[in-house]
Amino acid sequence: MSQLRNHLRTLTALAAALAIFACAVPAAPVFVASAAAEETETVSSYPYTTTTKDKVNLRASRSTRSTLVKKIPKGASITVKAVKGSWAEVTYGKYSGYVITDYIVLKEVKKVKETPTPTPVPTLSPEEDAGGYQALQKGDKGESVTALQEALIELGFLTGKADGKFGGGTEKAVIAFQQKNNYPATGIMDANIQAFLYTGEVKNAKGEKTTVKTLSPVDGVSMKRGNTGELVTKLQKRLIALGYLSGSATGTYDANTASAVKAFQKKNGLTGTGTADSATQKLLYSDSALDAKTTPTPVPTATPKPTATPTPTVAIPSQSISKGAKGDDVKTIQRRLKELKYYTGNINGKMDDDTVKALKKFQENNGLKADGVAGKATYAILFSDSAMKKGTTPTPEASETPTPAPTEKATASSTWPTLRKNDTGDNVAQLQESLIKLGYLTGKADGNYGSATVDAVKAFQKANGLTVDGTAGTSTQKLLYGGSAKAKATPTPTPKATAATAAESGGALKVGSKGSDVKKLQSKLISLGYLSGKADGVYGTKTAAAVRAFQKASKLTADGVAGEKTLGKLQNTSSSGSSATAKTTTSTAKVSTSTRPSASKVQYAYWYATVKSVAKSYPYATVYDFATGISWQVHIFSIGAHADYEPVTANDTAKMVKAFGGNTWNPKAVWVVFSNGSVYLGSTHSMPHDVQHNRDNNFAGHSCLHFPRTQEQVESIGPYATKHQAVIDAGWATTQKLK
Repeated sequence: MSQLRNHLRTLTALAAALAIFACAVPAAPVFVASAAAEETETVSSYPYTTTTKDKVNLRASRSTRSTLVKKIPKGASITVKAVKGSWAEVTYGKYSGYVITDYIVLKEVKKVKETPTPTPVPTLSPEEDAGGYQALQKGDKGESVTALQEALIELGFLTGKADGKFGGGTEKAVIAFQQKNNYPATGIMDANIQAFLYTGEVKNAKGEKTTVKTLSPVDGVSMKRGNTGELVTKLQKRLIALGYLSGSATGTYDANTASAVKAFQKKNGLTGTGTADSATQKLLYSDSALDAKTTPTPVPTATPKPTATPTPTVAIPSQSISKGAKGDDVKTIQRRLKELKYYTGNINGKMDDDTVKALKKFQENNGLKADGVAGKATYAILFSDSAMKKGTTPTPEASETPTPAPTEKATASSTWPTLRKNDTGDNVAQLQESLIKLGYLTGKADGNYGSATVDAVKAFQKANGLTVDGTAGTSTQKLLYGGSAKAKATPTPTPKATAATAAESGGALKVGSKGSDVKKLQSKLISLGYLSGKADGVYGTKTAAAVRAFQKASKLTADGVAGEKTLGKLQNTSSSGSSATAKTTTSTAKVSTSTRPSASKVQYAYWYATVKSVAKSYPYATVYDFATGISWQVHIFSIGAHADYEPVTANDTAKMVKAFGGNTWNPKAVWVVFSNGSVYLGSTHSMPHDVQHNRDNNFAGHSCLHFPRTQEQVESIGPYATKHQAVIDAGWATTQKLK
């Protein structure tokens, strides 16, 4: 009992103490458990708008080690485009990238409406070479058209026989092929579409995927059993003439043809495969080919003179590449080094130790600084016909001391450094000075080996009986500086007259011509839309290109020389296009504009993270200049640190030049609309340079498209990339105002 009383006293004391504590401490709120957990908001589809839970880093890719694009503050509004694993693809203002999902308010996506995914436009694999093809369109003739028609007949897009004339029926068949294979229906077969037709997996008229048996018209293409076409017929006729094949040429590479090729190969010291590759064809059509009855005569063993490996037609990288670099440009270098036997590894696009080692060996063997860095000097040799294979050394020419011209800087030595397009420096300036004195080049010696210098060197070589390649090697410079070179023939002056008078007198205008006749010719071409800029009275390469376009449209010989027939046609063609010889739709007189895309659809997206893959899948696009309202169609053919493109037609070139007010390197911000409907902000210029595939668009080279990149990336590329990025950012600010 006493114990119970003690417990009660203890409890009473505790109660009193708690009462005192309760008075001293403010009452805390009472939390009541909710009946159910907080529900996650649902949305019907991506993208959706949400907010950040805390400050979070926006990354260029799904990795915490990737480039930091922007720090997003807590509570910021963002747009979620997709969620994959623990990462969400988002946009924040003008920035795009990836954030970790733990730091944002996620919404549940339910009942996403499925939209059919557009079929990507077929793109060429890196191994396919479109460089040997020329664009084909209505009015063209020849073997390339015949091969195209045979392929279209084989696929069911064209009926009848291949006559080698690109008429209305062929144009309709081309359009049908393009539509079936998800290409823009232009009716023009450019180089890349032809490469896809002959070497890719195409859809026939029934929509079935197949490969064509008709051979490509490119010289040296390998032939094997099942192939058909004019090249097979030519091969069979040669085999018949040499006694390896009996009967007549059928145009089909059958078992008898394969056996005949195999017999020829064995008789002529080649591996007997039965496939007519480029080496077999080269020997077959040469004077040294042995016929079926001839017994080969043993040839004394001798050390052969090493020959330069032919240059592949590829898009030569424009940026210097060193150890650690990755991408398509590295693959291009690896393929070329592999052709030259310096590189034996995989084409993996990584500038690793093996690739650097191979490049150094190439540089050492070709007289370059062996630093393992692929720059301008290395590209000039690596992608040229003078590149030496591994294991060979240049054979020195016979010692001969030329006598230098007294006014030149040349020294009395047996060789001069070979000069090529894009070279710069005093040697180039010296070359130009001599060409100017002999009348082959006009203007000043600026030390830049450009297109005008190439043309001048070719003209000099042709006039002096040298190999016409536009490269100033030892033989060319030896003759140029030796004092015995022929000067350019000066045409007999003709009285100044109108274009009509020149036509009546038979005087032809061509590259190098000057005066009022040329000025009037240019004015006429400008009024018809074939030439842009001002009539300056100087007949240059652009004027020649415009004349060729007019001649082609007028079904005249397209040689770029304005002779009697051409001048007469020009005089009778009105700028309204009423004449029967007015130009076709590929070169329209009036530069048109297109409907402006909605500014609200324009995206500010990073090149490496987003736009590069879109450009690869959809190489045909529309470039819209929102400052002028002018747009033009382009074909993207190379993707690296930026996109290289060509205007599709001469009309597209005219519109681009009008938007820029001429040819200029100065970039401007544009909207790029891809064929899948996506629109991205980018920048471009209008200056044609370097690689050219499309010879019928009045644009002597290609241009470049740049898209947003991080500051770190543009600084690593250089000032030119930084300038494009600044233009893009300014363009984005303008785009926001247009929404």
